[in-house]
Amino acid sequence: MAKTLARQLAEAFGDVEAMRALYADNIIWSLQASLGRIAGPYEGKEAVMAFNERVWGSFYYPECTVDILNELGDDAHSAVRFTYNAKLRSSEGPYSLEYILFVRAEGGQITRVDESMDTMGSVNLFAGEEIAKNPYRG
Repeated sequence: MAKTLARQLAEAFGDVEAMRALYADNIIWSLQASLGRIAGPYEGKEAVMAFNERVWGSFYYPECTVDILNELGDDAHSAVRFTYNAKLRSSEGPYSLEYILFVRAEGGQITRVDESMDTMGSVNLFAGEEIAKNPYRG
């Protein structure tokens, strides 16, 4: 099976120019609403690129790896579940979290990305805590 566009996008994380090459001009990128203002949606290639550049310019160093856990789909619809491994700019500490990308495409270019992740785990990692720490449990 050839790599889906979802997988190609995940494997390009950190390399914003490689990501740009996958995008249609009318791309829309959304994250889960629990992330607040950063959730988007980002509409159009330039808005998505500005978001990508902010992510790897402000939050993570661009040198990263992904470990693909699951992949499915075809040329029009695909999804990939992966572990994203990077270094945080804020603390210089490691960041490793599971993500899922749902991708729609037309003509070999990505038109929509819906990104999902463990929001609490991400908050904990940015705070220097363990991923599983839950302040709402006794």
